[in-house]
Amino acid sequence: MGLRFVRRSLVVAIAILSASAASTMAAPGAFGYGAADHPVAQVEISGNCDNPGFPLCAPAPDGVGLGGVWVWSELDADGSMDATVTFCGHTVGGGGPGSAGAGGGPVRTGQWWTISSLADAPAGAAPFFDPSTYHGALYVLDFFPGSGADDFIAVVPTMQGHYSLHPAPAVSIQTQIAP
Repeated sequence: MGLRFVRRSLVVAIAILSASAASTMAAPGAFGYGAADHPVAQVEISGNCDNPGFPLCAPAPDGVGLGGVWVWSELDADGSMDATVTFCGHTVGGGGPGSAGAGGGPVRTGQWWTISSLADAPAGAAPFFDPSTYHGALYVLDFFPGSGADDFIAVVPTMQGHYSLHPAPAVSIQTQIAP
């Protein structure tokens, strides 16, 4: 039973792996919100500003205040963008109940385009990468077009990869560009 059982098990395992590989190769690509999408890239951003002495973390209108942002977005070939954006407040030293919170949700009205340098970015746009380490083409992600001063516009590299920025203690930005 030993050698015969091993051979039979091996044949069954190869058949299962072959069927699995064939079904995976034949599967169509996944699209974010339906077959009409034609994704160009996915962008994930995580930013935290927890240093009250750093100018970006100053209370509005001078800075963004203490808190963070988490973003996932799918950039479609037609210049539209599906995204989820969440902002959260942070407290230093704990704070009491209700002193911090989070909010956000899906964004289906976003727009994106490319630029060749940060000098071409629209007013109010912020780079979510270290500009001293990347000098290629950039995506501009406008999450709330036409919303004026309340708009959130991020600038990120177009090249696949992970980008990290720590401009001061307790301030960090992580950006991931994926196909």
